[in-house]
Amino acid sequence: MELLLLLIPAAILVVVYLSRGDKTFKTPDVSPITDHTLSAFEATASLWVNRSEATFFGVLKRHLPRGFDLHGKVRLEDIIRVKETVSGEARWKLRGRVKSRHIDYLITDKTGRPVLAIELDGAAHNARNPSESDKVKTALFSAAGIPLRRIRVGEDFDHISAIFGAELKQH
Repeated sequence: MELLLLLIPAAILVVVYLSRGDKTFKTPDVSPITDHTLSAFEATASLWVNRSEATFFGVLKRHLPRGFDLHGKVRLEDIIRVKETVSGEARWKLRGRVKSRHIDYLITDKTGRPVLAIELDGAAHNARNPSESDKVKTALFSAAGIPLRRIRVGEDFDHISAIFGAELKQH
């Protein structure tokens, strides 16, 4: 009986705490930027980190059928978003899974809808034992229903690009 008297108030406290939900969450403020801070930024020399990325982009572009566009280094948040039904602090936490990541290449149809995402995996990527980052990216694209293909550096870029081009023509 004593245990029951202790559990009832504890349960009420838990219900009250959980029912308050995201009502207290405030969107983080963005502070103004100063000239001193701006002086720390510059344009990158190239979007491409290495020669393989630049080469594969050019080969993919040559094999792309009419009506499709190729994009490089696209932020995941521009491709995959948190559902509108998720709000408050939960939304901001989930955005953290996509906002600082990118995909190497994205192919879109004429409406701008993503139809194929491609990652070029170099020596740092291990196909048999993928990093947590690779697993998260693969899972996110699967959840969003967007095909993600992983290509290893050293594979025949022309052959792979021709296959992608043929598949897109069927799309």
